[in-house]
Amino acid sequence: MLSILIPIYNFDCTTLVENLLIKINESVEYEIICIDDCSTESNPGLENLATKKNVVLIKLETNLGRSSIRNLLVEKSKYPWLLFLDADILPVQSTFIENYIDAISEYPGIKVFFGGIKYREIDMQNNNHLRYKYGINRESNQVDKRRKTPHLSMLMSNTILHRSVFDVVQLNPTIKKYGHEDAVFSYDLYKKGYYVKHIHNPVFHTGIETNIVFIEKTKVAVENLLNLYELGILNPKVNKLLQTFLKIKRFGFSRTFAMIYNKFGLKMEQKLDHDNPSLFIFDLFRLSYLCAIYHQKK
Repeated sequence: MLSILIPIYNFDCTTLVENLLIKINESVEYEIICIDDCSTESNPGLENLATKKNVVLIKLETNLGRSSIRNLLVEKSKYPWLLFLDADILPVQSTFIENYIDAISEYPGIKVFFGGIKYREIDMQNNNHLRYKYGINRESNQVDKRRKTPHLSMLMSNTILHRSVFDVVQLNPTIKKYGHEDAVFSYDLYKKGYYVKHIHNPVFHTGIETNIVFIEKTKVAVENLLNLYELGILNPKVNKLLQTFLKIKRFGFSRTFAMIYNKFGLKMEQKLDHDNPSLFIFDLFRLSYLCAIYHQKK
C-alpha cells in the first residue's frame, strides 16, 4: 500500500533506507524507490541499496531537476500511497511509518499529510549555524502553528499523499533549480481543493549546508522565485518574501533596497558566515538581492 520515494543528488541515503526498513512492519506492503538524479559526486554506498528487500535503485544519466525527479519517482511506483522523503533526513520516532498509516485510517477523507521537520543540535557544526538557525526558526514548527497556514507550511521532504491526488496535481516540471517547488506544488493543491492535514510525525533534517553553500543556494532560490513569479507559476500568497517585495515595489522603495544590496551585499554575506548569524540580516539580504536582480532585468 505504500511507496516510499527518495530523490538523490550528491548524498548517500543508505542510513535513511536502513532506518526505514527497521521501522516498517512486516504486515505492510511497501516499496522504497531511490533515484539518483545524475549526481556529480561518487556515492559507492548506494550500490548496496539494490540488494535490500523491496528497495529499487535507479541511476539517471541526465539530471532532471527537483520537480521532474519526483514526478518520475511516482511514475515508477505502484502503491496507492506515496511518501515523499528527502535523502538527507531521518525519522524522529520509531513508529514513523505506523504513524502515517494510523493517520490515513483515522482521517479517511484526507489525501495529503505533512509530518513536520525538526533539527538536532548534534548536526550543528562550526560553519553551518545559518542553515541550522533558519531551520529551527522558520521550518521546525509545531503542529498548531503549521495548521494556521497549512499550505504555506508543507515541505516535500516529509509528505505523504494518495496517488489520486498526483493524478490531478504533479510537481511543475519547469522548476529545475533550487527553491520553491514545494510552494508551487502546495498552491496547486490548494487551487484544486486538496486540504493538507498537519500531524506530529517529524523527521530530522540532517544535511545542513555550510553558511557559504546556503548563502549561494539562497541566491539561486531568490532568482528562481522571481522567475517563477514572472512566469505566473508561483502565487505571492504562498511566499512571504515575494509579498514583501511586491509591497515595497508598489510604494516605490525597491530601488532603495537594490542599492542596499549593491553597496552592502558582500558585508551582509560576511556577517551571515558567522557562528551567531542574524535572521534579520538574512531577510534583508534576500529582499535586497531580490530587488537588485529585479532592477538588473529592467
